[in-house]
Amino acid sequence: MDARWEQLRRELATPMPHPDLAALRAMTDQTAAWILEHFASLPEQPLGRTAPSAEMESLLREPPPESESDFSHVLDEFRHKIAPYAIRINHPRFLAFIPSAPNFVSVLADFLCSATNFFAGVWLEAAGPSQVELVVLGWFKQFLGYPPQASGILTSGGSEANLTALLVAREPLSYEDRGRAMLYLTQERHWSMDRAAKIIGLRPDQLRPIPADAHFRLDPVALRQTVQEDRRAGRLPWAVVANAGATNTGAIDPLTDLADLCQTERLWLHVDAAYGWPAVLVPEEKRHFAGIERSDSLTLDPHKWFAQPFEAGCVLIREGKRLAETFLLRPDYMQDVEPSSEEVNFADRGVALTRRFRALKIWLSVKVLGVGWFRDGIARSCRLAELAQGLLERSAYFEILSARQLSVVCFRYVPAGFRDEGREDPEALDRLNLDLIDGVRASGRAFLSSTRLRGRVAIRLCFVNWRTTAADVEEVVRLVESVGESLAHTSGRQNSQGGRSG
Repeated sequence: MDARWEQLRRELATPMPHPDLAALRAMTDQTAAWILEHFASLPEQPLGRTAPSAEMESLLREPPPESESDFSHVLDEFRHKIAPYAIRINHPRFLAFIPSAPNFVSVLADFLCSATNFFAGVWLEAAGPSQVELVVLGWFKQFLGYPPQASGILTSGGSEANLTALLVAREPLSYEDRGRAMLYLTQERHWSMDRAAKIIGLRPDQLRPIPADAHFRLDPVALRQTVQEDRRAGRLPWAVVANAGATNTGAIDPLTDLADLCQTERLWLHVDAAYGWPAVLVPEEKRHFAGIERSDSLTLDPHKWFAQPFEAGCVLIREGKRLAETFLLRPDYMQDVEPSSEEVNFADRGVALTRRFRALKIWLSVKVLGVGWFRDGIARSCRLAELAQGLLERSAYFEILSARQLSVVCFRYVPAGFRDEGREDPEALDRLNLDLIDGVRASGRAFLSSTRLRGRVAIRLCFVNWRTTAADVEEVVRLVESVGESLAHTSGRQNSQGGRSG
């Protein structure tokens, strides 16, 4: 055995081979050069492209190499085989879904986060990162009017935050009551709420979609009636999910009325503010959020409208102790990390034990840029949406389906004469607008997305990008009109020849 130990000592005397400092500097310089060029040239770049699976397989499928490869060669493969086949969602004319347009200070913070690989799960190993997360959560509570005793955690995104909120809300219920608890949701909810309900074991009949009003906001009268009907039927009204910036339209539900109702009916009020929450920084928008401070839980997504890279979500719980009551477990192998009463183990507040230092990018960018930069960006996005709506209204070819709410506008293209008597065909108009979106994307000049409002196809414009300018808005509107005219002309010619559009 002595000989074996000596052999092991010799074999393990030095670390494994790894590129030295000079090589790492060269790799870093090459990487930084590409990143900076990409960041600076983004407005002039095409928006990227997609490709069929067969094409991507032929480009990238290979066995894992056994030996080392030249970094420059592999980076070149990234440059030519991967980067072109990804849509630039932080492009100033990417106005689809809810984009993300990170500031570069946060990008640098993520570089620090990955390079240091600090573990942000327990205080013992991460006093500094944990305190930074507490500071960032404190800022968010201040912005939103949440009380000091509220607690929270940064998550991978809004989906995890919504799931966390439902788990916390359900924790006090007995197992018997969980089987009859009713969850009330607006028809305009984000689909992650349905998935979260499924994950926690709710049956489909335990979800109650509540109709929206003319502005796509949850109707408190309809909610109250449904709650009372469920009580009479022996069910257990339990929780309400409201929007503060709906994905479809940017709608903000009547939060004060809902808070009053939930207080009277003893219901948990969760507000999904993943997209809309930063607008509380803008005085003229903040008034629409009145009542949000009375919610029991809140979902925020800094990687949407707060200019952060993926991933950065957040959940806040008004009664802060409920987070740890829901998630805290202490197995034997974690006995060394028991925190004091003044310390926080964020692993005890959510679903993940292993956590990266997500708070760093938020903290660093707010410290360097200042809250004013973010406030100006939010206000600018709302003005861009206002400009877009004005341009659409000036044209004879567009119909506004949902006027600007926050930084979202929904509309559709309507060809000249389409409403003439005997010519209206809603399904044909839907097909035309879907084809129009495909045509705009194919141009490489803009990227838009669709939804359905009251059953009809709508085109959405969502502005969250600090790079987007008035010229971008004007170009997108012109492009949509041009593509629409071309499609309408082609469709009309096919129809006159007995063909079929779409």
